[in-house]
Amino acid sequence: MTQTPSVYTAHDIPDLLNTLPTLFGFWPQESLIAVATRGPRRRFGFRMRVDIPAPDHVEDLATIVVGHLSKQGAEGAILIAVTQQQETARDLLAAIERQLPPIAVIVAARADGERYWSDEPGFPADGVAYETSDHHLAVVQAIAAGQQILPDRQALVDRFAAVQDPRRAWMERAADEVLRDVVPLIAHTPDSDLAAAGMQQVQPILDRGLAGERVDDKDIARFSIWMSSIAVRDEVWNQITAETADAMLAFLALVSRSVVPPFEPAVLSLTAFAACGNPQQVNLGR
Repeated sequence: MTQTPSVYTAHDIPDLLNTLPTLFGFWPQESLIAVATRGPRRRFGFRMRVDIPAPDHVEDLATIVVGHLSKQGAEGAILIAVTQQQETARDLLAAIERQLPPIAVIVAARADGERYWSDEPGFPADGVAYETSDHHLAVVQAIAAGQQILPDRQALVDRFAAVQDPRRAWMERAADEVLRDVVPLIAHTPDSDLAAAGMQQVQPILDRGLAGERVDDKDIARFSIWMSSIAVRDEVWNQITAETADAMLAFLALVSRSVVPPFEPAVLSLTAFAACGNPQQVNLGR
């Protein structure tokens, strides 16, 4: 997240391959990436990453990808498969291209981490060598703008991994204790006053979290429980701005690692919202 988004112009396929981690926050592997473009400068918009499918699921995944691009109003599409399964990648890209019109194919390429291929006429059959680098200009600009780039998707999964035993048992007990306080308050508070009542308990916890101060387990449990109230969750949601997103994400990631059922969905949705900003605008140049 950043207050001053940067703009990066990708000029060729190696540039696009090095831009991928700035689109998702990690270096994708065994993935199909589809990016919607709009306008004469082919500015990036909606983007999605999906696992490379089994060969017999290629057509089904192609239909899903094209459906999402269409719903997002894509004028053009950039399709990149990064995988060791090059035959499946070739078939997948071809299946998407068959279904894609009237959306224009801007780029369709596949890569294995060392070489890339395009089905354009005359493209070398053995591909073209390329390198990815943490020091590529696209990555450097994104990091300078405040984005974190993780090494792979598993690192992202680990960052928000659910709490496990024995801490899970402790957090469940903490949540039960807090619930005994919160449930009577909710039951005796008119709906019109619920947001204010909830924020009276939540805001001090949130303020400490945003300031980098310590929040204890009962604070985390109390915050998580109140997020199950739509009215209170919306109040917190409204505080996620370009200026606060970094601190919000850090705090919500902390809560996400300790939240217990059934309170995960509300907390994780807020965390995703804080993380969904793209600090780097990308254009495709020629």
